[in-house]
Amino acid sequence: MRIVHYASYERNGQEEYGTAELLNGSGWLFRKDGERKATVVSYKDVNLMLYGRCDLADAQWAADTSHGDLAVLGCGVGR
Repeated sequence: MRIVHYASYERNGQEEYGTAELLNGSGWLFRKDGERKATVVSYKDVNLMLYGRCDLADAQWAADTSHGDLAVLGCGVGR
């Protein structure tokens, strides 16, 4: 099973957003949004910020929007 998180990675003072996939024992594979090219990042690199797991975050978003969650509707998502 692949473990993929939403993530951001700071390079040259610029923060980039995308996803990070866990590699077996060698760190993370960071892929910027909209790009196919990926960068191997050490698990010790402090410039990589991991957010929620993609599968769990996407499932929660779908559940929130299907029930008309006020927090989601208040943010303008799903309008």
